[in-house]
Amino acid sequence: AAISTGKVLQVVSTKKTDTFSTTSASMVDITGFSASITPSSTSSKILIQVCVFYEGTTPEQEYLWDIYRDSTKLGSPKVGSRGGGIASAAVVHTAANQDSTPETRFYQFVDSPSSTSAITYAASYNTSATSGSLHLNRTVTDTDGGNYERGVSSIILQEIAG
Repeated sequence: AAISTGKVLQVVSTKKTDTFSTTSASMVDITGFSASITPSSTSSKILIQVCVFYEGTTPEQEYLWDIYRDSTKLGSPKVGSRGGGIASAAVVHTAANQDSTPETRFYQFVDSPSSTSAITYAASYNTSATSGSLHLNRTVTDTDGGNYERGVSSIILQEIAG
């Protein structure tokens, strides 16, 4: 029997509970933060959902979040001097605080990989800032105190019949 279009065929998820820090401003694959799926048909679509918990030392609006399919960037390409990505940061507080106020960002993308081979999707980011650091699953100042939170980041992949 034919599988009806739009039906969810499989779900794969991963979570990153440890911390990750980097000073790179260029597109960075976050170590240990990826998920793999093997589509059952070349007509399938993959819905990728990413949730990141992070804090950086540069202003939040400088971050662009993206996804890679293996080595292919899925978001908007860089155009001229403009950055490109799937989502920008969502600023959740009004005062500049790049020390103990983490951000969370949820973003998603629908991919048409046209493949039945295993595919790895990885979360990544870039920033236009020339210096600074990004800390995943923790605040910049990672002190053991009530004002310095830690969190979890996750990726969910859903194969959808095409």
